[in-house]
Amino acid sequence: MTARRRGGFALISVLWILVGVSALAMAGSLAGREAVASARNRADLADAAWRAEGCLERARAALSQALKAARNQAPGLGAWNGMDRAVRESPLLAGSGCTVETIAAGAALDVNATPDDAIHRALAAHGVPAARADSLVDALADWRDADSVPRPRGAEHGWYRAHARRAPRDGPLVDARELALVRGFDAVPGIEALLSPESGRVPLGHAPAAVLASLPGFTPEAVARVVDLRSRGETITDLSAFPGQLSPGAREVLLRRFTEFVGAAGTEPEAWIVRARTGVGTPPAVSVVEVRLVRAGERAAVVRRKTWTE
Repeated sequence: MTARRRGGFALISVLWILVGVSALAMAGSLAGREAVASARNRADLADAAWRAEGCLERARAALSQALKAARNQAPGLGAWNGMDRAVRESPLLAGSGCTVETIAAGAALDVNATPDDAIHRALAAHGVPAARADSLVDALADWRDADSVPRPRGAEHGWYRAHARRAPRDGPLVDARELALVRGFDAVPGIEALLSPESGRVPLGHAPAAVLASLPGFTPEAVARVVDLRSRGETITDLSAFPGQLSPGAREVLLRRFTEFVGAAGTEPEAWIVRARTGVGTPPAVSVVEVRLVRAGERAAVVRRKTWTE
């Protein structure tokens, strides 16, 4: 019996050793796989980053070609105003596999500089009920201001802590994606078309109707008139002539605030935001490069650059 017990103990010991070795081998295999996957992901991200840079340069070349082709064209008559179309239709990007967005600066309101009442008008025109728009405006102001005292319908650090959310920045927003962190804005469909941290006067040829509705002195008739002109392919090249296209009542409203209107609106974008996005691998490692471009003669000059991964 003693020999049998010793044999049984030895067998159990061997089995436990085999289990331990198998566990170590499995752990080593998993660690190896994770290391390989991590290395592959880094390689895919590096590849995606270079591809995004290439796409961006193709877009910039398309812009330069369009500007050179229209070197004698007066401002507002097509070249700079149509940079999005120039990129979209350029043979330099056809079949390249590039995903490029070209966005007019000012087409979305500057979330850091636009007055609260203008943001409220844009939200209301976007279909947000008045009480909810009040709440959103106050929450946004609380996110940006330096104090920790909530506005009547706003939210400060205490609310975000209670809901396990990131605390307010207490300063200007630096990225469009940050807007989704502000209480309530993540539940507003299409908010990225209304608000942005990019500065610029509202370009009448590119801003959505809800943004146009935020302009000083702009009645629903004025908004409808701009939208109608755009639908017919017509361009507004002279702000001072636009009130003459309105009824007497709408014209009077706009003229009372015309100085403010001219300060807030423009006939063409002050800058363009070009964003190139590419993905490599399965699941894709996505890299994004974004620049802000201003017109510098026959070329588009980079004045701001950002990169990130998704």
